Formats: sequence, C-alpha cells, structure tokens
Amino acid sequence: MTDSPTLVRTHETLPMSVANMAFLVDRLSEDCSPLQFLRELTKNSIEAIQLSCQEFGEIRWDLDWKRFDLREERVSKLSIIDTGIGMTGPEMVQYINMLSSSIHQQSKTGNFGVGAKISAAPMNPEGLVYLSWKDGKGSMIHLHKDATEGVYGLSRFRNGEFWQHITDDIKPEPIENHGTMVVLLGHSPDEDTVVAPPKVPMPRKWILRYLNSRFYRFPPGVAVKVREGWDLPRGHKHNFLRTVTGQGPWLDDNSSDHGTLRLDQTKATVYWWIIKETADTNSGHYAPGGHVAGLFQDELYELVYGPAGYARLQAFGVVFGCDRVALYVEPDNDPSEPVTANTARTSLAINNNPLDWPAYAAEFREVMPDELREYQDALGLQAANTDHRKAIEERLNTIRELFRFGRYRPYKDGIYKMTDSSDNTGGEPAKLGSKQAGSSGGGGVGGAKGDIYSLFSDEVGEPADKLDSLSPPEVSWISVENGTRTQGDLEDRAARYLSEQNRLMVNADFRAFTDMVDRWTARYENVAGSEGIITQTVREWFEQQLIETIMSAWALHQHGKWSTDEVRHLWDEAALTAAVLPRYHIDVSIKRSLGQRIGKVRSAA
Repeated sequence: MTDSPTLVRTHETLPMSVANMAFLVDRLSEDCSPLQFLRELTKNSIEAIQLSCQEFGEIRWDLDWKRFDLREERVSKLSIIDTGIGMTGPEMVQYINMLSSSIHQQSKTGNFGVGAKISAAPMNPEGLVYLSWKDGKGSMIHLHKDATEGVYGLSRFRNGEFWQHITDDIKPEPIENHGTMVVLLGHSPDEDTVVAPPKVPMPRKWILRYLNSRFYRFPPGVAVKVREGWDLPRGHKHNFLRTVTGQGPWLDDNSSDHGTLRLDQTKATVYWWIIKETADTNSGHYAPGGHVAGLFQDELYELVYGPAGYARLQAFGVVFGCDRVALYVEPDNDPSEPVTANTARTSLAINNNPLDWPAYAAEFREVMPDELREYQDALGLQAANTDHRKAIEERLNTIRELFRFGRYRPYKDGIYKMTDSSDNTGGEPAKLGSKQAGSSGGGGVGGAKGDIYSLFSDEVGEPADKLDSLSPPEVSWISVENGTRTQGDLEDRAARYLSEQNRLMVNADFRAFTDMVDRWTARYENVAGSEGIITQTVREWFEQQLIETIMSAWALHQHGKWSTDEVRHLWDEAALTAAVLPRYHIDVSIKRSLGQRIGKVRSAA
C-alpha cells in the first residue's frame, strides 16, 4: 500500500526543534511581569476545576504545611492547591515537561500552554513540585533547572521514572478524590518563597492584592482563597484564609453609581463606577480608585492607577474626582477582529494592533453617562474661578498677531534667499547661487519637500483650526483642599493640558503660585479682605502665561515645522511647569493690577 499524500509530506519535512530550550525559557520569562506566575497557576487551577464538571471547586494559595512540619528548619514554601480534575503521573510528564503543551485546550485567545512554565520555572530553579490526585491515586513530579547541565526538566526518581506514586499522607486540604498541588521551591532549599518579591505593592498582602486587581471576577462555583498572616502562629486570628473576589464585585458593592455604556463606533463596552466616599480604598486588598483597565475574559489588562490612572481618566472626560472613578473597557471579540493577549499577558491587541485608548476616550466623552456628568458638574463648581477669562482674552487680542510666527526673512546681503512659492510649503531656504535659488522648478531644496507625489498629498486627519480661530483653553484651578485634585496627581507640577478637550487643569497647590500669593498677602496684611483679591489676581496672570504657552505651541504646529507628537512636548507637565517659573514680569503685572484694585502697597501701611 502506498503512503497517503499527507504522510508523504510529513515524512519529507524535518520538524523544527529547539536547540537551547533553557535559553528560550529564560528569554521568554524576561517579558513576564514579576507576579505573572500567580495569574498563570491560578488560571490553570480554574480550568482544572471546570474540566472536573463539579458544582463547586476551591483554589488555595497557602503554605506547604506538610513540608513545613516535616523539616526541622521550618522553611515556608508557597503552594497553590486546587480541587480540579487532577493528573496522572504520565499526564504530568507530558503536559508539564513540554513547553507548549497543556491539559487544557490551547488557542490564540485562550490557554497558550506556556504561561506557568516560563513565568514560574526561571523564578524557581530549585524546582516546582507537582502533587496530583486523580481517581483517588496520587502522583508526583519535580520540574527544576539542572545546575550542572543548565537545562530545565524533570528529576528522575529511584524507580527510574520521571514520576512516582505518592501516599495520601501528604495530601493537603481541601483535596479529596482529585486535585493538584504545586509547590514553589525558589532558588534554594532554604529560601522562604511566601515572602513577597522586592518592590511589589502591599508586601504583606501581595498575593491577595495581585489576584484581586488581575481578575475582574471568578467563575461561579470557584472559590479562591489566600493565606494571610502566615508568619503568625497557627490558630492566631490574623493567620487565616481570605477569599479573593476580583475587582468587579468589590466595585459593585462599594459604588454609589455604576453601569455600562456601549461604544458603537469603537466597538467596545465600558463598565464604570463612582466609588462611595465611605469606601475603604486604603486596605490594600484591591486596586485603589482612579484606575482604568482593559477587560477580556474576566481578566484585567493594562491597568493603570495613581497619576497615570488619573491622566487616562481625564482623557475620558473625568477631570474631577478621579480617585473615586474606575473604568474598564471591554473590546468586542469579533471573529473577524479577534482580541488576543500577548504571551506575557500584560496587554491586549485587536488584529495584532494595540488597543486604541484615545479613540475609546474620545467616544466616551461624547456619550458620557448622565450620572458621571452630574458627578463632574458638582465637583466642577468648586473649581470655578472668579471670571477673569474676559480680561485675559482682551489682552490676548492685543497681541493676536504675535501668534502668527514669521517665516524666513530675506536679507539684502544674506546668504539665503526665499524661493518663489505661493503657499511657502517648501522646506529650507535655498542658498544664493544654488541651482534652485530663484528658479521655478519643483522639488529640491526650497521646493515642495519630498517625492514628486507629495504634490498630490491628501490630508486625512482632523482639520486644524485656522490661526485666527485659535481659542484659549477652558481653565480649571484644582486643589486638594476642595477635593478637585487628588493627592499625588500633578504633585509639584504647574498644570496639565488635555489637548483633545482644549482644557487646562492648573494645580492651585503648586509652590510657584502659593509663594506668589504669600508674597503679596504679606505686603497687604493690613488691608482687610485682600487675600481673596490677591489670590485671583495671581491666578489670572499665571493663567495667562499658561494659555499663551499653549496657544503659541498650536501656532507653531500650524506652520508645518512641528508634528503633532513633537508639539505635545511644548505643553506636557514639565514644559508647563517651566513656563511659569520666570516670575519677574508676572510679579510686575500683579503689582500693577493690585495697585489698581486695592491700592498701592505704601498706602496700605
């Protein structure tokens, strides 16, 4: 019988293999976050419980208590235990010792079969010990990195196999007839692997905090628990197992308003919450308020909180009270445009393109839920200023022509001469005597810059405003005192400009502003009621300085020498801070204004 065409093709192809598996594992591990192994092993346990078809299953992150009691040194080793389907010895050899192999179904949008191995094995060269029971029978394997050969693999047991049977004497709670326990041994037999790695949030609750902020919620019937107070004596009231809920249930229980919003244009759903003022956001159990994340398959990706979270929320139009708002964007997982996670499980992509956060933010601002708008309006009233906008605009109108930056100036005896172009779209001026100088030929220095086809350019982006229609940004002065600025946001920075909204958020607590108020308040200390006028006058002149900086940056951009990305550096937080640091001329203007409003300093004495 002749071979089938399929078999012939298979026999004629030499399958690709990996020459240095240890290098590949270590290299892939470098792309993982330090705590990703918690996600991978937890996810494996969830799927093992789902495969068992049981009504209720449990996952525990706990100490390996049997090992702790058996060793005189009493070294704590972290373990994860689940009551899932379990594995036989040969199954563990197949699934654990092959890099891209899994008992679970593999797919681009689901389980890769590599996560736990690349995230946990390099962090535990001493080994990962798997103890598993299936149909009441226990088996064991030991995955480690061979110190002599420098390779990852399974240890051979005395029976000659790479797995062995185990008795029920070491079966941990809550496993009964089936389940698996994975023990993380770290870098040495003496390493305490329950202790948090360096620089992780909430080191005494690091596993709880990570899992709660990593998972949106857990499947029905799956209970996840984490040991707290492991360094206290057993039986102590603070040494116990705490249930992990995921971020979603906590937000639901601790919000004054919440809901969902459909984004039709960007094909996504936004889940939003306004967190109660009475909610305990400092427990460390959950990600604090003021955060944004991507949501996919009940997991949170690209989560940002703190100043980065506030900045993203402000892009979504939540400019006040950011610390009490959370937003999750769940993109549609359309078969024609599938959502996938990277191997490190840190970010999402749609058709291999990163999530378009600016597009989500722009659409959300347009259709923001009424509850969020009312929340913003209530806080925005506290950020309202005495109306000095009209005075600023009148002064800006007197220097309107200064926002039209000049082009190259011709000099009688200069070495440069402007090329003859009706719209002056050319690049650099041509030198006198060059072939292009004064000629009418296209291209070259001074002509239309770039290839000849650039003459047929079609601007498809957002049309820029004409120079004469440049509008000053809307300005809000925010402070911690009245609740319009969150502690930590814009800390020791002058302002933030939200270009998509043409809104300027000015930090009223910035030292350059408060020092100027103190300076003039001291000079008018004998004038009753002067402090309020001084504060508004100081803000008025600093505000004008910031507005001029932004409008001038836009004007530079419109002349074609600054790209959108480049011009943003002129109004980032550092640039706006630098813009208000020169204070001599501002001080002179404040002195003149105060003299007109409340009299000269000498008359106040």
